[in-house]
Amino acid sequence: MPPPEASVIVGVGADVFDVRRMARELDEGGASLRESLFTPGEIADCEGTHAPAQHYAARAAAKEAAAKALGVGLSSVAAWRDAEVGRDPHGRPALRLHGGLELTAARLGVTAFSLSLSHTAELAIAVVVLESAAHGTAAVAAGAR
Repeated sequence: MPPPEASVIVGVGADVFDVRRMARELDEGGASLRESLFTPGEIADCEGTHAPAQHYAARAAAKEAAAKALGVGLSSVAAWRDAEVGRDPHGRPALRLHGGLELTAARLGVTAFSLSLSHTAELAIAVVVLESAAHGTAAVAAGAR
């Protein structure tokens, strides 16, 4: 069996979101805010927990972290719903990109990404790491900066 292909990191993004701020914004914005920022799957996941604001805040942080890792702003080339947080078959956080973020990732040669989420009652944090296959890395790295 041939050795696995090496990959390189082409982007890293991190973001922290205040859980109390998210709770306040959800109370004030209601369903229309939820639907403008989160996909139906994300809303179902968050609403099914004992502390929805913590889970919404972690997903908001993940969306910002993904945009930072790609070197773009969410309002400049993508909508909030272009980054979607779910779970992989093993229950780990998983990131799916759509629209402008998906196009940007493809342009940069992103072949894989990792997502880490954590939260307390006060803060949520997310870190996104973007990877690209080793071949053609110099062009991808130059384009990502």
